[in-house]
Amino acid sequence: MIFPENMVKVEIISPVNQKDKVTTEILKFGKMEVIEPAHPISNSRYEDARRELTAIQEHVNKVKLIMEIAGTPLEPRGKMKVDSTWTDVAKKLSEEASLEEFRYKELLEEIGKLKGEIDLYQAQLRELEPFSGITTDLSTLYSLETLDVALVVLTEDQLNKVKSNKNVVVETTPLKDGKYASVLISRRNVVSLDQVLKELGVRRFETNEGKSPYEVYKVLSERIGELRKILEETRSSLIKKIRENEREFSELYGKLLTARDALSLLSKGRISDHFFQIEGYVPERDWKKLKSALDQVAVIESATPRRFGEEEEPPTYIRLPKSISAIESVVEIYGTPSYWEISPLVFLVITFPLLFGLMFPDVGNALVLLIFAIFFHRYGVKKGSNNIKNLSLILGYSSVVAMITGFLARDFFGPLPVGGLKEMGIANVSGPLDSVWPVPVSVTEALSPLLPFGEYSTSTSIEHTIILSILLGAIALFVSSLLGVINAVKKRDPEFLVFEKLPLLVLYTVPLVIFGYGVTDPSHYFSTVGVLLGDILQNLLSGIHPDLSNPTSALAYGLIVWVEIGLIYNWISKAIILKRHDHASTGSALAMGFIEGGFEAAILLLSNTISFIRILVFALAHYYLLYAFSYMAYLVVGHPSLLALGTNPASIVILIIGNLLAIGLEGLVVFIQDMRLHFYEMFSKFYEGRGKKFEPLVASVELAT
Repeated sequence: MIFPENMVKVEIISPVNQKDKVTTEILKFGKMEVIEPAHPISNSRYEDARRELTAIQEHVNKVKLIMEIAGTPLEPRGKMKVDSTWTDVAKKLSEEASLEEFRYKELLEEIGKLKGEIDLYQAQLRELEPFSGITTDLSTLYSLETLDVALVVLTEDQLNKVKSNKNVVVETTPLKDGKYASVLISRRNVVSLDQVLKELGVRRFETNEGKSPYEVYKVLSERIGELRKILEETRSSLIKKIRENEREFSELYGKLLTARDALSLLSKGRISDHFFQIEGYVPERDWKKLKSALDQVAVIESATPRRFGEEEEPPTYIRLPKSISAIESVVEIYGTPSYWEISPLVFLVITFPLLFGLMFPDVGNALVLLIFAIFFHRYGVKKGSNNIKNLSLILGYSSVVAMITGFLARDFFGPLPVGGLKEMGIANVSGPLDSVWPVPVSVTEALSPLLPFGEYSTSTSIEHTIILSILLGAIALFVSSLLGVINAVKKRDPEFLVFEKLPLLVLYTVPLVIFGYGVTDPSHYFSTVGVLLGDILQNLLSGIHPDLSNPTSALAYGLIVWVEIGLIYNWISKAIILKRHDHASTGSALAMGFIEGGFEAAILLLSNTISFIRILVFALAHYYLLYAFSYMAYLVVGHPSLLALGTNPASIVILIIGNLLAIGLEGLVVFIQDMRLHFYEMFSKFYEGRGKKFEPLVASVELAT
């Protein structure tokens, strides 16, 4: 899970009459990604396979389209007998797929026609919308005796030109696209609006038979509603028909996918008069299984590629338990790990839910997010969207951790249900859940440096929480920098190691030493760190006369020198890289190196480290947002009674609004900030994400020969 699987590059050469047997065995094996041969035995390809592949892919697309339109994604399943060549199998499958598609043709055409009509009417509605409030018939409005009226849509420049004409009165309403719905009015014997509009290059807004925009808008809206109802009925008929033939449809889908992969394999191979050749990548631990399956029909040679430096980088394959594989989708937003890189997945599985839980500690709010994640996952299953399913699982995991931290913080939809008015400092009235809460007050008190809420929210506890938040950040940044060094070693690139990654490790060791110094005296951790920070500040201010009177002061001065050496090292490293690769002059390289490796690196060292304070900030923001709404609810009631708070309609509405804001707004922001801490502060230190995902050819159904 930490490193991608070692891959083996295999070359398979078989008698030409065994190519279909080889293909079948590789599909059964299911762990080989086929590539173009590096040293082909000929320039000839299996053209029949390439031809049939196009037809099979079209059928796959049509089947997917049918499932998408019906909103009923099906998993491939069933068995498939391969008793002839794969091209013959593909031809039979194409005929079978054509018959199956014809079964749904009438309904699909009806759905397409209905969608087309709805789109047409919606386009007309969009044109009508700016004037939909006008109830007068346009035939009447445009034929007044003394006034000339025109409804038009104008750009800002056109509007300014009209306003410059003193004989035309203009009323406008701004539209979303930057244009203006305008009503132009003038006296008929003074100025001709037709001439004004002609000069502007616009036309009057017209309706069929001169009816009022309101009436036409209403009729079109009703028609769209009717069409949507018919569309849903037609889609229901399609779903019913698919469900009636679900087994056959799933089997056909699986056969098509299997045939597609078989033909893809055959089309990438090379063929001569006597032999068939293919190459690809296989996980090292599995390749003997493939060799055993093909021993009787082919010759197999293998080579183990280096982690870095090959002309062609192997694909990246990381074995993950199914229960945590969803977290991979977060990493893939950044990029797939390169073959030589440490995968961040193993850390992300722990750190992502943990940081989310620390920033969103509330059992009730997290429970709502968990329920939302469950329904969101079902929606993803219904739509056949892996992204939605993975995102919902990540949100679910994070919500569970947030519930745990919420139990520790004794928060359930804010402070009232557990701590009650006592926690808010209003009256000695505990919440209704206080006596049954599974976590005792003593535990919450012990964790107050990490979760400083309610009566534990003092200036000292918040200061301690800041230090712990930065300690978490210092550990994360140090580990990230260390992983960058390990990656550089595995990459076997000395320049990358010495000039890119080692300077970062030198710099980001300093915050770890500062905020880890307190562990030398765990019982006085915060005061020990505070003394070291004070000595660092004193030594910075003392200039060339450092205070070395005690070990802590000496360490403080040593850390300052360490940072200075690290920044100079980073400055020189950047200058060398600029001179070597960008061919900059010595002066230019030193100047740009100072900006990037000195000044910017110092800013990033400070900002990246203190950035983790956001863990505290969002936790406090969440708590005090709910605290504020709870206090407003108390003010509405006017006296310290939890019963009154729970029965007064106004106070209930206030509490619901507060919790909805906390769940919706805070939940979204915390999720985004959690990703930012990983992507910007952590991943940027060690992770490049420029790899190619391992995509093996597989049999989507059980193959029988």
